Amino acid sequence: MVDEALYGCRFLQFTAAMLIFGVAAFRVYALPESGTWVVSNLLAEFDAWFGRVLLIASVVALISAVALLVCQTAAMASSSAAAADLSAVSAVLFDTYFGRVWCGHLLLAAALALAARRLQLRAPVILILSLGLLASLAWVGHAVMDHGAARIIHELNQTGHLLAAGLWLGGLTPLAWVLRQARRSPGSFEIALARDALRSFSHMGYVAVALLALTGAVNSLFLLDGVGAMFGTPYGRLLAFKILLFLAMVIVALINRFRFAPRISDGSGALGTLGCTVVVEQSLGLAVLAIVSVLGTWPPST
Repeated sequence: MVDEALYGCRFLQFTAAMLIFGVAAFRVYALPESGTWVVSNLLAEFDAWFGRVLLIASVVALISAVALLVCQTAAMASSSAAAADLSAVSAVLFDTYFGRVWCGHLLLAAALALAARRLQLRAPVILILSLGLLASLAWVGHAVMDHGAARIIHELNQTGHLLAAGLWLGGLTPLAWVLRQARRSPGSFEIALARDALRSFSHMGYVAVALLALTGAVNSLFLLDGVGAMFGTPYGRLLAFKILLFLAMVIVALINRFRFAPRISDGSGALGTLGCTVVVEQSLGLAVLAIVSVLGTWPPST
């Protein structure tokens, strides 16, 4: 049960952190301020929606971070009873490398929950805090098994990997919101906003996908002992399945970009189709996060 709880907590952490970071970044690069009244009104609606998403996701991140600390304590002690031992939990939190990183992670999650109440500070502050929240997840994984320069390189590489994933996966949710708004009110301003947001998201997506592929390949070099380990171990086979899902996401994203996105000016039908394929892309992304949540707890050699 401890392992399953750990998997669930890690999944919630990745999902919440990537969602907050992806939405905050999307607000900056895809929805610039405008003096047009209609666009300004849409941005105000987006910010109100963002506030609700931020509050829920930051609370989920905070609660699941506490739960993960308890699960990690039980895993380190090889005893589920340790999860209820306050002294054991305190020892893990204050006397281990994981705990020291997790202290900062907990503070960032709490700060995000508080910042959700200060709407005027949202965009710049939330982006910085969420970047730290997501990046800190890279510092408690497999990278800490290395030493010296290899450890620093591995941690930086994993940080880039998670941030790129957050930009892509986290950005799909606000993109779906923009498409839904354009479908509900398919006026010229709404369609223009959706078209511009899609273009900005696509440009960001090219960079994010390239960075994911590059950093993912570097991670594999660190974790796998040759190509044979990719198919000769349970860890390698699950990693191979994750790569297949990633490739499927790329294919769906390309279909969206070159087949459906150019047609959104045709009306709500094209917007609805694009919205459905974005949901498919999101579903594949959640499946990838579920696999990552498991892989991070398995020794690469198994």
